[in-house]
Amino acid sequence: MMPIAHPSPARRAVSIGVAAALVVLCAGASLAQGTKLDAQQIFERSAAAEKVADWRAASTLEIRQGERARVRSGIVYNKLQANGIDSHRLFRFQTPADVAGTAVLVHENAASQDDLWIYFPSMAKTRRILASNKKDSFMGSDFAYADLMAQDSQDFSHSLLPEEACGDARCHVVQSVPRDAKTAASLGYSKVVASIRTRDFTTVQVRYFDRNGVEFKRQAISGYVPVAGQPGRFVATRREMVASKGGRRSVLTLRDVDSARPLQSDLFIESRLGQ
Repeated sequence: MMPIAHPSPARRAVSIGVAAALVVLCAGASLAQGTKLDAQQIFERSAAAEKVADWRAASTLEIRQGERARVRSGIVYNKLQANGIDSHRLFRFQTPADVAGTAVLVHENAASQDDLWIYFPSMAKTRRILASNKKDSFMGSDFAYADLMAQDSQDFSHSLLPEEACGDARCHVVQSVPRDAKTAASLGYSKVVASIRTRDFTTVQVRYFDRNGVEFKRQAISGYVPVAGQPGRFVATRREMVASKGGRRSVLTLRDVDSARPLQSDLFIESRLGQ
């Protein structure tokens, strides 16, 4: 949904959290005055569009190689913290038997490093995943941990590419390059190119490039569900990651999204992953 030099809380707040509303207001004022948004503003508005207070959903992760498919199902929980910046996310897998009970916990942390843990029921142990390993595969899929987490706008240099058609909509196209080699190594790519719908700032496609500038995978994002009571906020219910070579693809789908009931914070405690 994964050590990186992280920004201060104030710096990250400018990019996506509490200040997201200010970004939207300022951007709206700029548009009213005929001024186009720049690449960083578009990136930040796309991040803000998925900052939903609380949601849970049934999940299915399908990993397909030719005719062979592995399917892993469970529940995903997500809670936006009081600072409006960081989210906590918990994946609990229920089937098949060999992964039942496995849990992956993500704590985004504006003040320092993001925290990740994975619980292995076969060993009854929880292992911490280093922030420097966010490029590692999520549950054996083509998704990396970093692909399922929010990224800080300030960690990248952004530029606008020509606008393009995307389905029945128009899309901004934003190229984002990690600002330093350490960040690039942690994330596992030299740049990403995102297609972001002009009408609601939801991201519909992300292309990932290796250190040689060659595209090595592509993510299509769809099925956005608007969140009642949170205008301009959405939950994406389908993410498909396709590897450029080898014919592998991984699809993460959500169903029965519930954003009406608040989630308790103690659901996201590392010491409770085995419960």
